[in-house]
Amino acid sequence: MKRMSRWHLARFAMLAAVAVLIGTIAPSLTSGAPATAATDGQMVYPASGTIQSKVGDGCRSDYRNHDGIDISGRGGTPVIAAYDGVIKTRTWSNGYGNYVDIQHASGYVTRYAHMVAPGSVAPGTQVVRGQQIGIVGSSGNSTGAHLHFEVWRNGSVYSSINQGFVCLSAVARGGKIPLVLPGLGTAAPAPVMSGDYNGDGKADLLGVAADSDLQFLAGTGSGFLKGSVVTSAWGIHRHLTRTDLNGDGRSDMLVARSDGVLEYYAGNTSGGFGAYGTPGSGWYGMLHVTSGADFTGDGQQDVLGASANGVLTIYRGDGTGALPGPHTVVGNGWNTIRYMVGGEFNGDRLGDIIAVGNDGNLYFYPGLGGRFGTRVAVGSGWGAMTALTGGVDYNGDRKADLIARTSTGELYLYPGDGTGRFNARILVGSGWGGYLQIE
Repeated sequence: MKRMSRWHLARFAMLAAVAVLIGTIAPSLTSGAPATAATDGQMVYPASGTIQSKVGDGCRSDYRNHDGIDISGRGGTPVIAAYDGVIKTRTWSNGYGNYVDIQHASGYVTRYAHMVAPGSVAPGTQVVRGQQIGIVGSSGNSTGAHLHFEVWRNGSVYSSINQGFVCLSAVARGGKIPLVLPGLGTAAPAPVMSGDYNGDGKADLLGVAADSDLQFLAGTGSGFLKGSVVTSAWGIHRHLTRTDLNGDGRSDMLVARSDGVLEYYAGNTSGGFGAYGTPGSGWYGMLHVTSGADFTGDGQQDVLGASANGVLTIYRGDGTGALPGPHTVVGNGWNTIRYMVGGEFNGDRLGDIIAVGNDGNLYFYPGLGGRFGTRVAVGSGWGAMTALTGGVDYNGDRKADLIARTSTGELYLYPGDGTGRFNARILVGSGWGGYLQIE
């Protein structure tokens, strides 16, 4: 069967545009404000300048269809994190230009838009209040240098942030916003995990159907919608693997071609794929390939590959879609493993492994940054499973879960408990036996 070219696949993608840096603005090296861990639930002003617009308010006694706060100011000045959190997204769009999203505790997300460049901190990295994350610019749909600052909670615009700003007043970067946000100071932010292909905040699945079509199956938080075809003639590929190899907070895809080349497809926000690369060769004959976490501790997602003779290697990612190394040989004996899933299962922000051994036991291998600790058996009777994936949050509780398929085609969710173990399984649905691969 003829393999579909990357150009065929790209027809279904929404290609990312390239942002143009503003003039000769030079990046600042420091924010001029102290960066300290916060527990009081008060955000700080992320930039200095004058308040020109608020949520739904044009600051001229007029309504404006606007989701954030516009802080005008001189381009080239620092942008800082408003509160402790984890970098969720660092990317570009036509409207927002270069922007960064930070995920905070209790469902809060802040957005920092129109920056000179897509931020200076990699996705998945924890930041503290006052830490510099970018530079004020005028990228995207912008008529002058300013910072567009948004606050969301549980998927909706948090309009109450307006109470912390006064139209046409001047604010100083790092000063506390006079507003306590409920729940913000009471819990640690959850780690960011790839698996969301359409940008709706819910983890999705990819599947290769029996007719070799590559399908996108949107997650609902409790199950998955009917698959939509991304492209065809995908049955000759192996090791379909999710990842965020370019560090933009969107899920990407890896797959091994029959000639051994590893193909990389950058995800967009519509369930499709755009930018393409070939970060390596010799991957088709691997026993196992998995990704979806930072296995080295450098803040970038990596890829794990177990060779035919059982040697496990960490292929270090650099946040650009490439695997330049240096690569780390972890150890051997991995040819006794039937299934392998990468993810961050115990909350320490280092990539772990969940694996099914040939003995039918489910094992947890805690990540230690460049290596793995002694495995712990966390289940039995898994030898009858015909597919295993996960390492992402499917049910919305901010813990990494597993998805497994039985020999009769039933798909089950195994909710993670945040310690590398799993709670009682939940039936997702039946009729999944026709999929050649599920990821």
